[in-house]
Amino acid sequence: MAEIEKIDLPFEEIRHYVIENLRKSGASFEFKNFCANLAKLLIDKKAVKDPNPVGFQGVNFNLSIRDENIVREIIWDFIIQRVITIGDYNNSSWPHLSLTEYGKKAIESSGVIPHDSSGYLKALKNTLPELDTIIETYLLESINTYNINQLLSSTITLGCASERAILLIIDSYANTFRENEKSNIFRKKIEGRFIKTQFDEFQKSIKHGFSTYPYDLKENFDNTFTGIYQMIRNNRNDAGHPTGKQISKDSLFANLRVFIPYCKYIYDLKKYLEENKHD
Repeated sequence: MAEIEKIDLPFEEIRHYVIENLRKSGASFEFKNFCANLAKLLIDKKAVKDPNPVGFQGVNFNLSIRDENIVREIIWDFIIQRVITIGDYNNSSWPHLSLTEYGKKAIESSGVIPHDSSGYLKALKNTLPELDTIIETYLLESINTYNINQLLSSTITLGCASERAILLIIDSYANTFRENEKSNIFRKKIEGRFIKTQFDEFQKSIKHGFSTYPYDLKENFDNTFTGIYQMIRNNRNDAGHPTGKQISKDSLFANLRVFIPYCKYIYDLKKYLEENKHD
């Protein structure tokens, strides 16, 4: 078995490849075999140089001791996060490992997941290159605290990211009236008000002109936009007040998953407003 070169990637990017390898490994696996499969994946993805001579087949590769230790750290993080547990059906101890029931749902779900913070933010910024830095800051904090099971903190910071996005779209709406007088009237209704009041005024006002909006923006306003906003806001309020209400990890997982299409809708609407003045 040959050793591949040192993985010259940031820790979070290595975590991304570990998650991709977990999706290929099934419900249980042995650590050394997992590292060998990860080495092959890295070669296939051209993340490391292929040390295999041209035309020479059948060589198995493994990670260096240094990189194996990094993978062991990532695996331990996933154990803390309840994604992986030590042992499997036939073996009760290390180096045998298996996905937890929660881990199966997380790893096997399609698309990006919060456990892969590098992949999550990359997907979001590929979708929205102009993503506001304040949204990004709060969202990354939400992902990081989610991954160490600080669910109240994660819920609150996700709510802050959502609130920033809502304030951006309301501001765009206020700035894109055809007549300054109407813009001033709208601003007087929202100035100094709580975010809920601002949102209600925005929702009521924008729907008056919906007949001229593209189908997708009208169709997805209530479910993708209003529905997700209310869900994130309600959870944020529960977490931010001493209600004693517990935040479900599964529920927060779902909130983080839908934040990307939610944020994309907001930016699509923002772009439309900036390109098309309204009454």
